[in-house]
Amino acid sequence: MAGFTELIKNFDKIRDYTREFFVYGYKCRNDYTRKSGRSYDNERRRIESYLAGYIKWETNSRGKNLFISTDTSDLSENPLFSMWEAKSFTKNDCLLHFCLPDILKKNPGLTAKDVTSILSEEYLSCFNDYEMLDVMTVRNKLNEYTMAGLFSTQKNGKTLHYSMNETLFDQVTPDAVNSLLLAVQFFENVVPAGVLGYFIRRDKGKREDVFSFRHIFMSHTLDDEVVITIAQAIAGKKTIRFENYSLRSKAPSVETVLPLKIVTNVKHGRRFLITYNLRQRRLFSYRLDYMKNLTVVEESSMHDTKLTDLTEKLPFSWGVAFGKKAQLEQVEVMLHIDELTEEYVLKRVKREGKNGSVEKVGKHTFLYRIEVFDTMEMVPWLRTFIGRIISIKGSNKTVIQRFIDDSKRMASFYEM
Repeated sequence: MAGFTELIKNFDKIRDYTREFFVYGYKCRNDYTRKSGRSYDNERRRIESYLAGYIKWETNSRGKNLFISTDTSDLSENPLFSMWEAKSFTKNDCLLHFCLPDILKKNPGLTAKDVTSILSEEYLSCFNDYEMLDVMTVRNKLNEYTMAGLFSTQKNGKTLHYSMNETLFDQVTPDAVNSLLLAVQFFENVVPAGVLGYFIRRDKGKREDVFSFRHIFMSHTLDDEVVITIAQAIAGKKTIRFENYSLRSKAPSVETVLPLKIVTNVKHGRRFLITYNLRQRRLFSYRLDYMKNLTVVEESSMHDTKLTDLTEKLPFSWGVAFGKKAQLEQVEVMLHIDELTEEYVLKRVKREGKNGSVEKVGKHTFLYRIEVFDTMEMVPWLRTFIGRIISIKGSNKTVIQRFIDDSKRMASFYEM
């Protein structure tokens, strides 16, 4: 029986466990039914090892519940970055990681066969018991690092010749490097794929952390690999295929779409991919944390046309919904706002109301109008004005009536 190891081969596995048990949260061993309890114990031990110092637990009638506990105001870097350091590797992976750059730095423009020959004659020949590597193994690693941007290739006939890529840090002074590392520390916590900045700073030697952040959406780093693949597909105007998992669905759906834009909810931290769904033939959005096993498929001639369509429609989407029939819904809200003492409320309506209009229709009375694809997306925002809403109406009668009924029901609780 294989022994327990903290390293993993597939990051999607640790991504699922981390999100399900610690981000969505508070699941105990008995709540996990997809696999055996032993599998849960192994993954829990791995995560506790990666996040030592951040794992807390509490016990209730259901059992022992584990969760991440952090003070984000005291964090200078995302503790979940350590998850990316847990990928397993073989002895050949380790050997080629150091030897290939050294060979190509000294001898640029080599073929895979040339690299294999130099590796055998100059690096491995001194080891009596080391098994020589075949050309296919070396070529696969060369291509992997070429895809990662470490190597470049030039084709001569049918043969590829490999060379090292020049890096930014080879061209700047030590003082400039220190300044760049300071910028990297800031941006690694605020931009997608920030884990790359974490690796750069780690490889250049740890520097003093000078930034702290009020809000860090830590779980974003679990989706960084997905983000990078999507960004490559968008840049190449290519379609993608992936499995879409939802907390509400028991089985994933396989989708083939044309990715157009990644958007972020800055309040709640959720990230979405807006696409053109080839099967439904309309704009559709997917949560990034629901996407798995993503692959780039082929170039699409529709990219520019659909991106233009999205650009025109996006101002009328309150969030990321575009409606099944792409028809706009009208909403009108009458608000009571004392503009003399509550000017901040009026400013908030204008600031957060997107492309809606605000008109004064009476003393301390303002009418807010807007057209959106999905009225339901506005409901959480509208709830923040309960107590100021005089009346509300719109073309989506079902959503409006539900909002009114919910408000009346809530008011009834206070009348008891």
